Amino acid sequence: MTMDHMRTPATDGEDNANEGNDDVAARKTALRHDAFRKRRAIGDAERQRAGIRLADAAERSGILDGVGTVAAYVSMGTEVPTTPMLRMMLAHGIRVLVPRLGSGRDLGWGVMDDVDALHDAGGSRPDEPGGAVLDADAIAGADLVVTAAVLADRTGVRLGRGGGWYDRALARRRIGTPVVAVVWPWELVDDGLPCEPHDQRIDGVLTPNGYFAVGARMGLPTESV
Repeated sequence: MTMDHMRTPATDGEDNANEGNDDVAARKTALRHDAFRKRRAIGDAERQRAGIRLADAAERSGILDGVGTVAAYVSMGTEVPTTPMLRMMLAHGIRVLVPRLGSGRDLGWGVMDDVDALHDAGGSRPDEPGGAVLDADAIAGADLVVTAAVLADRTGVRLGRGGGWYDRALARRRIGTPVVAVVWPWELVDDGLPCEPHDQRIDGVLTPNGYFAVGARMGLPTESV
């Protein structure tokens, strides 16, 4: 969503900044389109195997050690399936929060007690649990955040779908809480992803091939570029 605003006369420098922002947005859009094209070529059987491997990679990675509550997400469409991973988390006694999308700009959250009890939320929304809807600040109770992404790089830049839902949610997490993005193996690149000041950095990337520390977790700076 965007907010209407009145444009005031700009200096040449401001014009250049706007052009720069437009260029970043265009690069992001092109990268998303290319990523979605590649995702659509993945067969159902390969996608299901990837979900099982993702759960195994998460369990072996150590990112869940000492974690009591995880804010995660329910995959949809061409994303790596997260259902096996969520089931594994519950089996380990971890409290799992997943998004409950409302009509506002922020994500709400729901406690997921049973993967099989998730229901269709309608439209282009991921499946949701029943029960009470927790407000956007519920993410502050998480010891680990596992977020969706379209691409990620080793400097800690995450490229999302473009709606800004997760960037706003991640800004509400408790200081120091690690953020791990889930992508397909080829969607983790070395560097160079476009980034804007509002984009939230990540600490790790989880793929069906394993877990990779990024950004500050591997000794790299985390300032926005």
